[in-house]
Amino acid sequence: MPHKPDPDRMPHPGCTSAERRALDRVGCGEPPGCSPKTLRRLLDDGLLIDQGGEVRRDALGTYAVPSYAMPLAVHYQWCSAVAFTDEEMEAFEAELEGLQ
Repeated sequence: MPHKPDPDRMPHPGCTSAERRALDRVGCGEPPGCSPKTLRRLLDDGLLIDQGGEVRRDALGTYAVPSYAMPLAVHYQWCSAVAFTDEEMEAFEAELEGLQ
């Protein structure tokens, strides 16, 4: 059910597509998976926060695994923008029923 996103509901207008993809990943609990430049901009803009991460150890030695999260207000805005409207949910459920 691909459709063109509504620009009025796009999360974080003014962000690049790489920034939006990183925010989508973090919003879903995954690492940002973006370039250092994109990550730095998201951190500087306050859209992500560095949670420090954890230090791990393997046969080659210790290494740090960074961890990032969205501030609550940013996460709330992201959730509101990516959620289905009632009409979209009805259409999606009808499409699923049609597949059965």
